[in-house]
Amino acid sequence: MSAKPRTPKEHSAHSVTDPGQASLAQQRYAWLIQELARHNRLYHEQDAPEIADHEYDALAREARALEAEHPEWVEAQDSPAQAVGGAPSSAFVTVNHPTAMTSLDNVFDDEELRGFQEKLARSLNLAPEEADFTYTCELKIDGLSVNLYYLDGELQWAATRGNGLTGEIVTAQVLTIPGLPQQLPGLKGELEVRGEVYLSREEFAAFNARAEELGTPLLKNPRNGAAGALRQKDPDITRSRNLSAILYALGKRDGVPVKTQWDVLSWLSEQGFPISPYSRRVRGIEEAAQYHADLLSQRGELPFDVDGTVIKLDDLHLQAEAGFTSRAPKWAIAYKFPVDEVQTVLESISINVGRTGKLAPLAHLSPRLIEGSTVSKATLHNEDFIRDLDLHLGDTVVVRKAGGVIPELIRVLPELRPQGAKPYVFPTTCPVCGFPAERAEEGANRYCTNPLCPAKLYESLRYFVSRGALDIRGIGEKLTRQLLDAGLVKDAADFYALSAEQLANLERGGEKKAANILAQLEESKGKPLWRLVNALGMAGVGERNARALAQRFGSLDALLAATPEDIEAVPGLGGVLARSVSAELAGERLQHLIAKLRAAGLGQQAAEQESRSSELAGLNFVLTGTLSRPRDSLKAALEARGARVTGSVTKKTSYVVAGEEAGSKLARAQELKVPVLGEAELSALLSEKGAPLLD
Repeated sequence: MSAKPRTPKEHSAHSVTDPGQASLAQQRYAWLIQELARHNRLYHEQDAPEIADHEYDALAREARALEAEHPEWVEAQDSPAQAVGGAPSSAFVTVNHPTAMTSLDNVFDDEELRGFQEKLARSLNLAPEEADFTYTCELKIDGLSVNLYYLDGELQWAATRGNGLTGEIVTAQVLTIPGLPQQLPGLKGELEVRGEVYLSREEFAAFNARAEELGTPLLKNPRNGAAGALRQKDPDITRSRNLSAILYALGKRDGVPVKTQWDVLSWLSEQGFPISPYSRRVRGIEEAAQYHADLLSQRGELPFDVDGTVIKLDDLHLQAEAGFTSRAPKWAIAYKFPVDEVQTVLESISINVGRTGKLAPLAHLSPRLIEGSTVSKATLHNEDFIRDLDLHLGDTVVVRKAGGVIPELIRVLPELRPQGAKPYVFPTTCPVCGFPAERAEEGANRYCTNPLCPAKLYESLRYFVSRGALDIRGIGEKLTRQLLDAGLVKDAADFYALSAEQLANLERGGEKKAANILAQLEESKGKPLWRLVNALGMAGVGERNARALAQRFGSLDALLAATPEDIEAVPGLGGVLARSVSAELAGERLQHLIAKLRAAGLGQQAAEQESRSSELAGLNFVLTGTLSRPRDSLKAALEARGARVTGSVTKKTSYVVAGEEAGSKLARAQELKVPVLGEAELSALLSEKGAPLLD
């Protein structure tokens, strides 16, 4: 739901002074207070926001402008425009923060940023020309604020921000996040360590991919995912969400030897806390503005969602002297990124049928440029999503990139709907084979009921040989289609019954090509168990869950014998997914396929083949640019040898492997003096360590 549109009169209500219009301004203010309070509850207490951050910011700015002109209006009520956070949940035990957790005021352009510095100078009784401050600049991560309280070096509790004074204790949930020390040896007195818990873009996409397969509710955005996970009563559910954290501030800090915000970040890093690798110390407000511009240009490549940067006066003594307003520090400001939303027209909706038979709707849009790339398509998830939006063909819709990356359709503008436009009716039959498409008992997805649906078969075969599954590169989309059309394969096991003569006689075949494909098929029989588990194409089981299942059960026989409860105990596989996996493994389709695969020589992999070697243990790699071999293949090869491959360059990165057209990650590596390797240098390094990457 978007904010109520304002009339021209309402836009200027706070600047009028005649008595008749003052009444209108007060009415507008009352409505703003009501709306802000409601949106605060939805965002902070229910993790179910109805409007985007920038829309909320616009409402709050308008309310504060009215309050500045009419302070007497604020006396009768607590203004949500001045509030910090929301009321703590009654589902958790609450705790008082030793020092308040405040919010931040916002600016939206360089001129307003300079205005922040001018106000800061006045609060320190300095002339504008004396305001040559040093700032620490940080990213404003879109997550959930937490406070970790230590006494004499022992963690006592971790809590959410709540209303800034009182938060919810979520210690067990926070401790599922890697890298948060429970002891700080040698430290005496009280200490508050503050930061942001977040869900990375990778984990957000993985969660929604599983949810979309199962027809379970999708996460609206990574912030909601982090907040929802942290408020789970069962810490195991929190752990399955794979949250991360970045720490960036101290509240009460007895005995911590820091004089600047930069010292704070350095001290936190020394104690083992995860900090952001994107922070920068600058001199003057113009350098702070440049930092903001630099990070805005990198926004799409960041591993987490951000909605701006935070500019902090570096000197802690000057921070204390500048002080606070009723809701925010005078020495820090949030410089918000612009939200690039565009209007376009919904031209049509197509339905794709996946390997599980799921009918996946896709919006075809009039092409528009959003944040540097042309967008003409956006997923519509399922029929409930379409119905809730009340989509009509020909509608004008608002589209943006989620996290600056994934196109998403966020709302319809019904006032611009063409006359006679009809609502989209989701099909109840498969668009490929015409069989009934039925909704699953659990979830919102509709599935084709034809076990022999050509679309299902084609997609399942493509998935079986894909890079993330058995990685049989000689069998691509065209060959798969040829084999299907010729009636040579009816399920994935039939690949292993193909003869050299059959393959050679296909269009663009030949003996050499046939021999290569047969050799790859033979090689695939010995690939790790997780690849076979993934290749089976079970709903909600991608590479990560396939690895987890293979690691937990060790053999195909053990996996087939597992109960739903056994599967649910595997990290990352919740109740709905566990029941789905168990049902598919026991179903006739997979039982028949597995029997044929066993007869062909697959399914004999044991747990030992899943173990990782350790030649590269302790080394962290980042891959960037265009490489000569697929990035996921190179990543898998490095991880199989004990290395860790991450998405961002930090001080802990051992090597950056850079191909052609490497961008900001290469620049970041050079800034941090992280060794940069080409592919030839990588091969030489690995040969030295006895871990060559064989093609």
